Amino acid sequence: MNKLVSSIILISLSFIVGCSDSATYDNDEVAAIVRGEEITVGDIRFFFELEDEDLPEVVESMVRETVVIQEAKEMGIDVSDEVEGSIEFFGQYPPENVDTDEANEIREFAKAQAERFDMKPKEYHKEYIERSAKRSAYQNEFFKERFGEKQPETEEEAEEMNHDIQQTIDALLKEHEDEIEILIK
Repeated sequence: MNKLVSSIILISLSFIVGCSDSATYDNDEVAAIVRGEEITVGDIRFFFELEDEDLPEVVESMVRETVVIQEAKEMGIDVSDEVEGSIEFFGQYPPENVDTDEANEIREFAKAQAERFDMKPKEYHKEYIERSAKRSAYQNEFFKERFGEKQPETEEEAEEMNHDIQQTIDALLKEHEDEIEILIK
């Protein structure tokens, strides 16, 4: 259930971020390097419709996610079942005859993004779901490994858990600060 909620949040965030056709940065431009792994402007734009002025904030967020994902991989965490479940749940591109707000938002986002990446909307949607599911699953499993599966029952417990998660990420960033370079600030 935790993975499902995280996946929904990740997908929903992508629809909320504003869009722009003006581009200061090229998709191939490297925005950050995390322990040898390049994060390009295109990598970020693949997940988010955003104005270039908002790019530095998203770069930092992607760096934080990437360092957690790298740690999860180093721990040997297997996310194949979680990814498969998310793809199965979210993977269907909504047919044109489905006229709900959610279906319309998904199609609108996929069409706009597909055009930016020279893809077909269904093709983009499939890749977006796969990549999002994998990123989310690694993060979820990493924190589950660190903090256990107990879910917070009160707002206070949720705030405490969020604080612990942020401290963990900050510690990873500090541990690897010599191997992290943010090029778009």
